[in-house]
Amino acid sequence: MSISSEKNKIYHYNNPNEPFPGLTIDDLNRYLPAIQTVEDMAMLDGIIKEGVFLTKCIDGLKKIPDQSIDLIIASPPKNSWDLNSDNSMGETLQEYYQWNQLWISESHRVLQKTGSIYIITPWEYSGMYQGLLSNQFHIQSRITWRDKNKTKNSKTWVDQASDIWFATKTEEFLFKQNPVGINTIESSENIGEESNIWLDLPRFEESVGRYPLKLISRILNASSFKLNWVLDPFMGFGDVGVSCKQNGRRFIGFETNKDYLLLSMKRIDKG
Repeated sequence: MSISSEKNKIYHYNNPNEPFPGLTIDDLNRYLPAIQTVEDMAMLDGIIKEGVFLTKCIDGLKKIPDQSIDLIIASPPKNSWDLNSDNSMGETLQEYYQWNQLWISESHRVLQKTGSIYIITPWEYSGMYQGLLSNQFHIQSRITWRDKNKTKNSKTWVDQASDIWFATKTEEFLFKQNPVGINTIESSENIGEESNIWLDLPRFEESVGRYPLKLISRILNASSFKLNWVLDPFMGFGDVGVSCKQNGRRFIGFETNKDYLLLSMKRIDKG
């Protein structure tokens, strides 16, 4: 059965061992029929459809009109990344690099002229994303944040550092509610006050999710306004979507794992 036909079927589960952790039987019966796929992203007259979609990131990005997104917040997968690709490429480093080139290029196309992109990445992949972004974007900063949830064992230093690359489509962009790149405004006192070293973020305490909502909110408040369009092409458990709802932004999210998508729908619904 195809995904698009499956979503129209009514589900009733009686086995308490079946649901994915974090999802109850009632959750499955509520959210499974509401799943949207890439076919549901049809844009009429350039009007974007808000929501979360079960789709590969490239397929979803291709449905979005040029210069229509204000902010992209992405945390690309480093394991089983080929599930997000369009042609079942392998998992060699070269193919992984090419796949990243592809979705970053599409991200450049869909961003507004004043738009921004933030890529959240472990330090091991940070240099690769710096190079990829610099080919098409204007890199504004590398943010280093203390990820208290990292549990990687180390024989030397405790590994709690992760990076966020902040880049813009042009040198005229929005930052902290001000336009940057316009001579009369770029010296505003509200610009450039915060450090790009973030040590104050709390540990993520919820049973699902990856990033503290304070992290996402800080990005939203720095690089978007209320009702702006925010895209997360690798949604995971929906951290960006939850924060967008709490901060009054319009959100589009893509995810290939149906269980993760259902958890995202539940979390965003509860806000």
